Amino acid sequence: MIQLLTKELASARTEIERLRVQTAHLQEQLNQQSNVSNPTNHLNPSEFPPLQNAATALLQSTPWHQPEKLQQIKDQLTAQRQQRRLQRQEAAARLLQPPSTNQGFKYICLPTKARVPIGQIRSRLRKVDINNNRIIDIHYPNRNIVALLIHNDYEDELRQQLQRFKVTIKEDFNPCDPQVLRDPKYADRTPAERKDLAFMHHCNRIERALQYIRTPVKFAVARYFYSKGWISKQLLQETLPTRTINRQQDIDIFFSDDDHMSIFEETKDINQATAPMDDTTSI
Repeated sequence: MIQLLTKELASARTEIERLRVQTAHLQEQLNQQSNVSNPTNHLNPSEFPPLQNAATALLQSTPWHQPEKLQQIKDQLTAQRQQRRLQRQEAAARLLQPPSTNQGFKYICLPTKARVPIGQIRSRLRKVDINNNRIIDIHYPNRNIVALLIHNDYEDELRQQLQRFKVTIKEDFNPCDPQVLRDPKYADRTPAERKDLAFMHHCNRIERALQYIRTPVKFAVARYFYSKGWISKQLLQETLPTRTINRQQDIDIFFSDDDHMSIFEETKDINQATAPMDDTTSI
């Protein structure tokens, strides 16, 4: 019995030694294959920080964890609030001043490299310190031309600001010029017909612009458009409010609305702008 157990023990030891040698051989083969599949210039795992450390670093880079950046943001917000406060004060002060002797409105036409949304135009104007509250309407009367509607009182200030940033005003641009008609279907029309068509499309743009101008300045602008012959008397009467004082009265279509302009300055920027140009002027 003892001899049998001794033989089995010796056999087991032999098998264990054989398996150990086989395991060592397999491990050596595995190491050789790893060296072949992984070149010497393979990226070191240490070059990739743990995700937890990366998230922590990203969190620390936010302004809320950097007092200097946080203070800079606060200063910018404070400056913006102060600027809006001053604009409201200026608008309130204008209401307490006599009516302007420079009544009326006008379009200032500027060159533009591309036709971008009206919101982007207002954003660019804001960046060059132009008060958007004083820009009543923005639209594109022709390719690479943008028109800004302003009150006459704001013209000098706007020109100075544009000159400061070397923006050239298109003084010679005429929105009723037949050359703004770019649709080929008008190519064979007579000069007189093209002139009438250009004026018609200009009036259509003006009518669309009037739809997006807020009251009460809308009433004064409508009177200005009517005085220029750009809108009909019917559209003017539909735009102006009716007033009942004991009885319905006719509206004086040339009543001054300079006080309405002052109130309008306190409102926010116009959120919408005119619809796109006709195909006749954009092609």
